[in-house]
Amino acid sequence: MVLLFLSLAAVLGLATVMDGGWAALIVTAVWAVVAAVLYQKGRGRISTVSPKPERTVETLTSSPPRGGFLRLAL
Repeated sequence: MVLLFLSLAAVLGLATVMDGGWAALIVTAVWAVVAAVLYQKGRGRISTVSPKPERTVETLTSSPPRGGFLRLAL
């Protein structure tokens, strides 16, 4: 919500020195550049993540403890 109002303030501030349409286009272009940079950073970080849950696979493939998982205390 804050970014929306800051963007609106930027458009209105730029509209005092140029046409409002151009001001809105400039603010939109700035947001497009910010989005592209964040996309590239996220894409770089996600390539380092392994999609295979190693710990879960290891836990599931290990043999259960002696007596099974549900040992009742009698």
